[in-house]
Amino acid sequence: MPVTDVTVSATAVRFRTVRLDHPFVISGRPIDAFTVAEVDATVTGAGGRTATGTGATVLSVPWAWPESTLDPAGRDAVLRALTEELAAAVVGLGPADPVELWRHLEAGLAARLRARTGRPPVPRLAGHLALGAVDNAVHDAWARAAGLPATAMYGPDHLARDLGWLDASLAGHLPGAHLVAPAAHLPVQHVVGLGDPLTDDDARENGARSLTAWLAAEGIRSLKVKVAGADPADDARRVAAVHAAAASAVGPVEISLDPNEGYADLGAALEMLDALAADAPEAAASLTYLEQPVPRDAEPDPAAVRRLTARVPALLDEAFTDVAALPAVREQGWSGVVVKAAKGQTPALLAHTYAQVNGLAVTVQDLTAVGLALAHSARLAASLRRTWDHLEYNSRQYAPAANADLAARAPDLVAVGDGRVRPPHARVPGLYQLEHA
Repeated sequence: MPVTDVTVSATAVRFRTVRLDHPFVISGRPIDAFTVAEVDATVTGAGGRTATGTGATVLSVPWAWPESTLDPAGRDAVLRALTEELAAAVVGLGPADPVELWRHLEAGLAARLRARTGRPPVPRLAGHLALGAVDNAVHDAWARAAGLPATAMYGPDHLARDLGWLDASLAGHLPGAHLVAPAAHLPVQHVVGLGDPLTDDDARENGARSLTAWLAAEGIRSLKVKVAGADPADDARRVAAVHAAAASAVGPVEISLDPNEGYADLGAALEMLDALAADAPEAAASLTYLEQPVPRDAEPDPAAVRRLTARVPALLDEAFTDVAALPAVREQGWSGVVVKAAKGQTPALLAHTYAQVNGLAVTVQDLTAVGLALAHSARLAASLRRTWDHLEYNSRQYAPAANADLAARAPDLVAVGDGRVRPPHARVPGLYQLEHA
């Protein structure tokens, strides 16, 4: 047992509501507010040393739990209660490292999601957001108790076992061997929501800042474009318009596409790519990858998946809810997966390690992360060997006021210059390399 193993002795949970300056629209689902959950975990290690760490997550109901007989407020209340339940459940567990503690909680998660008499079950994806806050807090506290940055602790000196329990291909592998020296700067990925104005003329009609104004001011050249999925030809026209507007502001750009499950089948996604290639070949040539084209519970034919990935890398996002399913992701022909700090440090490390060993692509995305959640997303992006090196950072577009405290502590992370931000690099103990306020 590593001397850095800890037992969780206490937790505390708090929530805050973040309201967006204007709605962020994804596949017909407008997001105008969300809950940030923060968990404090106090741990005790060898020799009686103690430390308290904090974990944050975004409980995004429209993204993680879009359909239910419960209204959105009811679903949000359930996720808050689940976060509190999981935070209570981790107390007394250990001594162990955070990966082992996460495995214990995750093993019982499915039963918790079903065990709600007379109520609809909580989707696994939503459950992982609640678990993410607890997992992140434990990683932070564990590293603080050891007096080390968390990224220095994912090797054999601090983890009890290799990852062969997840898949035979990972026998002998630990997450730390696949991390990189933290990036000094991260290119920012700008998100273009379905309702976002592209030009200043468009902006005058709805009051939001235009895409061209954002890019001209910040020098960003990486875009993530939301498309609706209802009409492939309409989506192609939207992507072409985004590309033309962006190119007029900053020159060549790269574009990823995110239908957020909008297409009924992969044939519709291919129709969109065909239309874009025919009508706007320069825009088509700028595509880097496509996220989650079909509903999360769809089971497309692997041959159809491979036809799509022969055109553009296609990643699972909403459908990626179980690290144990990573071999199936590979067998089905998907190019890779999206990892999110909001779902927890442990599953992010596990997915990244599997992807590195087995040749899958990885990108890091967020959920309009703010404050400590944004700092975590940046730290994760800076430390993983990603296929695309940008940091999705859309809270500056939709909820900038929610980053005021972080801006005072890490101004180079919050303010974009030359299309980039600088993640915190202080060598301080914990998950974030950022001193707590």
